[in-house]
Amino acid sequence: MKKIIAILLTVTLATAMFVGCALAAAPGSIEINFAIHTAEGTNEWHTILRFQEAVQKGSNGVIAVHLFPGAALGSEMENLSQVSTGEVQMSKFGDLLTSQLTPELNPAVVPFIFPNIEEVYKTWNGPLGNMIREALEERGNHKLVALQARGARLLTSNRPITRPEEVQGIKLRVPEIASWITIWRGLGALPTPVAWPETYSALQTGVVDGQENPIENIFVGSIYEVNKYVMMTEHLYNVFHWTMNKDFFESLSPEHQALILDSAAEATAWGDRQLAGREAEIRKRLEDEGVTFVDVDRQAFINAARPFVDQVAQGWHQAAIDDIQRFYD
Repeated sequence: MKKIIAILLTVTLATAMFVGCALAAAPGSIEINFAIHTAEGTNEWHTILRFQEAVQKGSNGVIAVHLFPGAALGSEMENLSQVSTGEVQMSKFGDLLTSQLTPELNPAVVPFIFPNIEEVYKTWNGPLGNMIREALEERGNHKLVALQARGARLLTSNRPITRPEEVQGIKLRVPEIASWITIWRGLGALPTPVAWPETYSALQTGVVDGQENPIENIFVGSIYEVNKYVMMTEHLYNVFHWTMNKDFFESLSPEHQALILDSAAEATAWGDRQLAGREAEIRKRLEDEGVTFVDVDRQAFINAARPFVDQVAQGWHQAAIDDIQRFYD
């Protein structure tokens, strides 16, 4: 009986998604399927909703933007391939995108380097950022449409951690990003790649002891239910990368291309403005749930990670090495 119910629910959901797409799109309209590996309710989700509304309104309904949150179309890694091939027209990525396609060009995806989000944008708005954009198109067929600020990544665990030596032996969930694995392993952790939708159960069952994410993911993903300590490591200030299949983008009229880019720019600027207030609100709610926020010796972490940052940097383009010298000089 349970199996039959599960099948019926699956069929019902699929039908609802199909009907929703059909209703949203007029005959002959341009379809954009937007794959989202994170859940609804986040700051980036509301930002994407704003983008969807702007594009559909600005095109007088000619362009229909369909949203698929919660990894409905696959994991972040699968979305990477789907956008490359055009199976999906658009998606947003964390640091997986450049770690997979341009690992030698983007130091902003490496922990314990950039001190704030402003410095990350400074890199993206400079010559190195242009090199990354070109490489994403040439290697992955990804057109970078917009960047959106994320909150700083924080370490969570079932015990407080204030210094790097206390990370020793912790089984730490990390995405499939080689540089992250290198650095956390160098600090003494046991990094374990786990897909984001599976992270809660991995923590609940003891497959991993901790994880690291922006505070919003900790809240929306209910990580606070299984990890009661949040360490203010702020080890990575990063961005969401919104990309579109390059061939699809180039098939659009110049007017529609401009609409996509302008709508994404407006929406992400709005999302960036909402971020600080959203994070303060979430921290208060987590504290009310019994979560303890732990201040750490951040400089000690930076110093301990430096040899492993240098190890990762051995494979970098010289332009990337030059870009981060401002943090070490």
